[in-house]
Amino acid sequence: MMKYEYMNSDIEWIGEIPKHWKIDRLKDISEINYAVLGSDTPNDFILKYIDISNVDVTGIVSETAIEELEFELAPSRARRIIKKGDVIISSVRPNLQAIAFINLEDENLICSTGFNVVKISDNVISSKFLYYYLLSDYSKNYFEAAAKGVGYPAVADKDFNILKVLVPRLDEQIAIAKYLDKACADIDRVVEIKRKQIENLQQQLKAQMSNWFAIGTDNNLKKTDSVIIPEIPEHWQLLKLKRVLEEKLKYGANESGDLDNPDDPRYIRITDFDDDGSLRDDTFKSLPLEVANDYLLNEGDILFARSGATVGKTFIFKNYEGVACYAGYLIKAVTLKYKMLPEYLYYYTKTKMYEDWKNLIFTQATIQNIGADKYQYLPVPVPPIEEQREILKKTDLLNENVKKAQSKIEKQIEVLLTYKKSLIHEVVTGKKQVYSLTQEKKQMQTA
Repeated sequence: MMKYEYMNSDIEWIGEIPKHWKIDRLKDISEINYAVLGSDTPNDFILKYIDISNVDVTGIVSETAIEELEFELAPSRARRIIKKGDVIISSVRPNLQAIAFINLEDENLICSTGFNVVKISDNVISSKFLYYYLLSDYSKNYFEAAAKGVGYPAVADKDFNILKVLVPRLDEQIAIAKYLDKACADIDRVVEIKRKQIENLQQQLKAQMSNWFAIGTDNNLKKTDSVIIPEIPEHWQLLKLKRVLEEKLKYGANESGDLDNPDDPRYIRITDFDDDGSLRDDTFKSLPLEVANDYLLNEGDILFARSGATVGKTFIFKNYEGVACYAGYLIKAVTLKYKMLPEYLYYYTKTKMYEDWKNLIFTQATIQNIGADKYQYLPVPVPPIEEQREILKKTDLLNENVKKAQSKIEKQIEVLLTYKKSLIHEVVTGKKQVYSLTQEKKQMQTA
């Protein structure tokens, strides 16, 4: 295999590059944000809208993620026209690398103005090669350094346009893109298997918890998959949520939460806690004490999300070092601890019975919303306190074991994705030579 000869690129984060490769600016080899919907667009025009949240880590926009909207009802940022072969890349929060190669053939595809749209204008560069180049560590480092702003950093057009792009010969670019297509697909396939393993662990956890919270921890009792609440042990009670509460369900503060003063109470919103019930460190907001005072949380308080995509999601306020309050899209439940342990109620909301009840409520409503008027009638199997403690003991142990197994798998996924990023960077910057290798394989196959 003929090896590349190298020269210094004088580009930070890249170093040496193959001698025969050229260096150009992004704006000189492509068209950027070349077409937008005009003000004369009919209100009933049906656009197929791609927002930043629709782009996953594999850089693929699935057709199921695309939202169909009338122009009149679409967000004001739904303006940039995209075509098959375009590359879209978020200009905000570049550390997240929301980048996608558009592989869909549709005349009505529109993306958010939060994206920059890059269209190949001639035969100088391959759009798929450019997609991988924009995914490289060099591009990420450049955009992160160029971004301005603290809470919502963004890359200005002038800085985006002058990104330096390495330009191999077109046949090399095509060979590089094909090599990375296969290599990345192989890695993504393994990552998907790993994610499926995590999903299976969660399903097993939910299934076991559902049985414990329906019939107790006696393994000799019959397991059940009944909808909502199965037949419970005779000495248990089936009570509406309001019957085990110390006070009425209460909505949180109707405040925007623009402050981040660490000396004030933390303002907990739906986006601040993950599905596993842990508070995120990177979303801290606060409210002044005089505003937060009526909405302060105590140890063991349970929060229910009442609307939107996260409706039904729950959080238990526990072991928090500091003072906190909660937002209006959350509902607080305080249990009568001699009737129901707060941890018992929280874990119950992770069972299949709770999920079935939530889905039943949805079928009766026009929008996904569960207010206090509905939550108060949530049916809950209530064993004696000692049995609640036994169920919690087993649940805690199982949950801890599942978390350990999940953490191990997540680390494996992290290694795979790190390798993928490293591979992309090495190939598109010429550190790893694949063109001559692919040419030799072709010659061997035709010999």
